[in-house]
Amino acid sequence: MTSRTTLMPLLLVAVCLRGACAGSHSLRYFYSALSGPALPQFFTAGFVDDAPIDSYSSETRRDEPRAAWMEENEGPQYWERETQICRGWEPVLKENVRIAMGRLNHTRGLHTFQLIVGCELRDDGSTGGFYQYAYDGRDFISLHKDTLSWVAAMPAAEITQQRWNADRSIAEQEKAYLEGQCIEGLQRYLLNGKETLQRRERPETMVSHHKSGASNARLTCHAYKFYPREIEVKWFRNGVEMPAKFLPQTLPNPDGTYQIKTTVDIPEGEEEMYICRVDHSSLDNALDVKYEKKALPIGLIIGAIAGVVVLLAAAIGGIVIWRKRSAGQGGYAAANKGPINADSSSSTASA
Repeated sequence: MTSRTTLMPLLLVAVCLRGACAGSHSLRYFYSALSGPALPQFFTAGFVDDAPIDSYSSETRRDEPRAAWMEENEGPQYWERETQICRGWEPVLKENVRIAMGRLNHTRGLHTFQLIVGCELRDDGSTGGFYQYAYDGRDFISLHKDTLSWVAAMPAAEITQQRWNADRSIAEQEKAYLEGQCIEGLQRYLLNGKETLQRRERPETMVSHHKSGASNARLTCHAYKFYPREIEVKWFRNGVEMPAKFLPQTLPNPDGTYQIKTTVDIPEGEEEMYICRVDHSSLDNALDVKYEKKALPIGLIIGAIAGVVVLLAAAIGGIVIWRKRSAGQGGYAAANKGPINADSSSSTASA
């Protein structure tokens, strides 16, 4: 019998031929376990690209769809099975918080133990995967997939590193998931949610102007309301690319689109010499945008504020990821097993 991992390259070709591999895509699962009286004390969330697909918390005690196409394509048995799996792993992640606190002599206060597990399907057909733990927002330990080894990011994780590296099968199991089931799940979701995940929305653009000292000015190029996330925004002066003042950062909007801005400092009066070039998969040709005197759109201002709020909420919430076990028939489980406990060499025990 052919295994699911063996079938993966053939499935990949079939999916791409049907148009579901345009651009790069990722499937990520975030897990968070919190100490103290914080609610919820345990939270999971799954994402395809930046679109939420499901979530579970210690308050709801249910794994629930976060996308209409997930609800339409997965039946009651799927959600009941995933709920039971999440309930099973909840105490494991909570125990990892306690273990990490003990190693760092943290006896009180709010602390988080986090995990992100996921894979990506790149536009050239290649794949990647990641499995990373964090404690209180700092890297704790991660899997180096190519060398099948665990790498501690702080002294408190060195015990875990030694124990997990002593049993090579742990890393082998994680690698098999990242390169097999995870990619298969991403392909499945890209097909089921194609209308949402494969859509193309053109960026709206404008350039704003601000005084910067007595004889200088600052031009900021805004691109907003675009989808998917990947975009290229650059400044040119008389055809020569100019370095940006700050590293551009793409931010999410409340409606599921994105925004980005890039800034360049110029001598006052030379505005006409500068163009902002915007290239995106929704465009037949790159857009060249020049400064025009007009007010910032209110939608852009609101979107910028909301984007910052979204990022802050994610940081404060402390997202940690879990791995789901494949069980039963009639549905896809996102992972073949649960999170590893940091105090054990077993993949079913704690840090």
